[in-house]
Amino acid sequence: MDFSDLIAVKIKELMQEQNITIYKLENLSGVYSSTIAMFLTRKTKTIRLENLLCEGLGTNLSEFFADERFKEAEAKEWTKKKSN
Repeated sequence: MDFSDLIAVKIKELMQEQNITIYKLENLSGVYSSTIAMFLTRKTKTIRLENLLCEGLGTNLSEFFADERFKEAEAKEWTKKKSN
C-alpha cells in the first residue's frame, strides 16, 4: 500500500467515526465531492489535505499523521523525484 492509499484509508476511517458523508465533507472542507470520491476510490492520487483534514474532519496534519501506519510509510513517488 502506498502513502496516498494510507491517507485514503485514514480519511475513510475518520469519516466513518464522525458519521460524515462525502457530501457533508464537501460542505465542511470546500473540496468538491467528486474530487473526494475520486481520491477515496483511488482514481486520483492527489487531494488538498489541509482542507479535508483541518476544516472538514476537525483534525490537523500532525494528529492525522501520528497514526502508527504512517511511521513505516514512505512517499515513494516523492522520494524518486527528489533523487533525480
